[in-house]
Amino acid sequence: MNTYHTSFGERRDMYHFLSGLYLGPPTPSMLALIKEKGPAAFFPVDEESSPWVNEMEKFRHELMAMADPASEMEAEHTSLFVLPSGVLPHEAVYLDEKKRLGGKITMAVAGFYRDAAIEISDACIEMPDHLGMELEFMARLCGLAETFLQGNDQISLHLCLKLQQDFMSRHLGLWAPQCCNEILRQATHGLYRAAAMITLSFLAAEKEYLQECLEQTGKENWLWESSTV
Repeated sequence: MNTYHTSFGERRDMYHFLSGLYLGPPTPSMLALIKEKGPAAFFPVDEESSPWVNEMEKFRHELMAMADPASEMEAEHTSLFVLPSGVLPHEAVYLDEKKRLGGKITMAVAGFYRDAAIEISDACIEMPDHLGMELEFMARLCGLAETFLQGNDQISLHLCLKLQQDFMSRHLGLWAPQCCNEILRQATHGLYRAAAMITLSFLAAEKEYLQECLEQTGKENWLWESSTV
């Protein structure tokens, strides 16, 4: 069958997982799981030398030394992603020369969501161009792609994948790597350094993956259309 047939749900889950890390501080239950399992709390660990794995191991030890882990990580999240002195994870901050939140770039992202008929602001008060919101938008598109695949709707699947590629090339992929590098520079604890490393690696792989999927679905659409003539 298709080489991508098992991937859309996994991609959706990854985007959703990363979105949650940037939109809010880790929950006490997540911190407890990390304290118990270390890197394996996130994903199966195959490469012990992976940089993100090393950061998560460091964070596990940091957790053990914290008197109030939930409060300390809430403070870290606020320092990184809310205060003006932090990373400011908004597309406008990285692509607008005047760093105008709510300006043309923010509105362009909101317009992309609207044109895709996807509403993601109902569950979050962040601006549309927040890193977590853009990752969540991609998660929703991956969920749609899985639905189209299950329904054998190759034309809609191809269009959905093209929409993902367009969003990556026009928005998320243009600035998220720079933002992640800034997180690596500013983060105090290993959790957010690991998250930034995972995001950088995942988005780089996504660009190649989407191109491969589009080439495959394009061929399948051509074969389907030829058979109906």
